[in-house]
Amino acid sequence: MSEARKLIKEFGLIGASDKLQESENNDCVVRALMHTLGITYAESHHLCETKLNRHPGKGVYTWLYLPKVKQAHGKKITQMGRVDRNSHCDRKKLTRTKKTKKTMWSNAKQKFINTRREVQVSYKVKEFIKAFPIGTYLVTVRAHAIAIINGKIIGNWNDDKKVNREVFSAYKIA
Repeated sequence: MSEARKLIKEFGLIGASDKLQESENNDCVVRALMHTLGITYAESHHLCETKLNRHPGKGVYTWLYLPKVKQAHGKKITQMGRVDRNSHCDRKKLTRTKKTKKTMWSNAKQKFINTRREVQVSYKVKEFIKAFPIGTYLVTVRAHAIAIINGKIIGNWNDDKKVNREVFSAYKIA
């Protein structure tokens, strides 16, 4: 039986949520799931312990465990993006198209020429919010997870100020 389930039996949902929040750190995934799924902290903690292999006081390897979870608490969880062929596993990468201009030497023309190309680049958090303003999303950035609900960042106390971070993966919660 998980630590969260024991506390829920002993103190109830609200009391267990308060006890767990006081004693936890590295709980950004727990908080993000709590906000995106609309559940209590204790229920979210139990979900992370059972489905995402979370140990007390430790973080969650979302890239490894979260893609395997398809549904939780009556809501569908869908990973966004395309499979990254350069990755050692079947990890999906969420990218956008960016137009670039590169100056190259042309042997045929014997001068420098400008070439324009479209390349795939990762979203920044602010670009993700602009591209997906409506909906509920769990977004992972380097070593952190945040909830984005209808264009608003919900997470730890300073997450809304760090909008230039690269989005590693995103999950639509419906």
